[in-house]
Amino acid sequence: MSNESIVYWASPIEVASLRNTSKNMVTNNLVKTRLILDKILDNISLGDKVAIKVHVGEAHNTHYLRHDYVREVIEAVKSKGGIPSLIETHGLGNNVENIGICEDYSICIGHRKNATEHREIAMLHGYLESIIGAPLKFIDGENGIERRVVKIDGLKFEEVSVAEGLYSYDKLVVISHFKGHPQAGFGGALKQLGIGCVTKHNKHLAHFESGLVVNTKRCDLSKCNQECISSCPVQAIKIDGDSALIDASLCYGCFQCTQKCPVKRAIKSPRMNNIGDFVERFIDNAFAVIKSFGPEMVRYINFALDIPLMCDCVPNPGMNVVPDLGIFGSSDPVAIDKACIDAEINAPGLPILKENGQWTEPLARGVEKFKATMSLTNPNLQFDAALKNKIGSTDYKLIQI
Repeated sequence: MSNESIVYWASPIEVASLRNTSKNMVTNNLVKTRLILDKILDNISLGDKVAIKVHVGEAHNTHYLRHDYVREVIEAVKSKGGIPSLIETHGLGNNVENIGICEDYSICIGHRKNATEHREIAMLHGYLESIIGAPLKFIDGENGIERRVVKIDGLKFEEVSVAEGLYSYDKLVVISHFKGHPQAGFGGALKQLGIGCVTKHNKHLAHFESGLVVNTKRCDLSKCNQECISSCPVQAIKIDGDSALIDASLCYGCFQCTQKCPVKRAIKSPRMNNIGDFVERFIDNAFAVIKSFGPEMVRYINFALDIPLMCDCVPNPGMNVVPDLGIFGSSDPVAIDKACIDAEINAPGLPILKENGQWTEPLARGVEKFKATMSLTNPNLQFDAALKNKIGSTDYKLIQI
């Protein structure tokens, strides 16, 4: 890989006009999406099966990437002779969460845990084949655990569980909605690879220090009916002598055993990783995805539009913290994310309306807005880890289309 990567950029400028001409319509974001794609989809050949990685958004989230942009990617792939499919993986855990709002109104969140629930949210958000022109497939299976174990020499991991269905495709286009993230600092192409293309096994290990472990000093078989064994969806638990034992290679952290066990603290729940470890672990995941699939087979497009403080996987991501920054395209996931962060730093912040009805003062140009708003985060950690794993380059040439 050359020291300087190419990042194509379409500015966020849109010309308002009642008279539609080529001069003003070329500023339309959907048109600009196609112009970016014409620059980066140079690796697609006739008949290629092309996976298009998306995030359909969580229930009640209204900042997810709208399906119109995804349709443009699909049409561009088809124009190159490729056969596109949308791909997605499931979220952590097993169950949806019901939240009572008032006496006669409640909502459900956490719908992306399995294929049935996940598909319903995808349909609600417009990710239907009849609308966008390609099927949506869950590459980690019905429950998020169908995997291929990839060996790596990473910063934290020696092996990573990549979603098995990814390897059914010849090429990969990673679509990312650039926005903030409470642990990663921001979400972009690297996070789409490192969280979005792995199974629940490595999603769990990115977020938590370890898998679940039996506390042999508290486990008492005389006080239970081995509920942990019957509740485990992957048969990771067995009886070993006087206590239960969890096979760490099978466990994906669904926490069903902890919920069903009648003996308090008989199963140790791991602590969440600190921010540095979380970042290095999901960057290791990204490294495994790229290494096993082939870096030359992947292209990236980031939509830095509608940019809230938090990610698309939460119902309340907050208000937008910066104006729209435009659309970015590249063959380098590090460079494209760095270009987005640089644009965010160089842009003025937006005022945020607080609960007391007062507007905050906008953050100035030159300030990294995500870190300034969420002080524990550090977006540079992603780039540091990615450079150590030699995933890409932070040196890039920005070409405006």
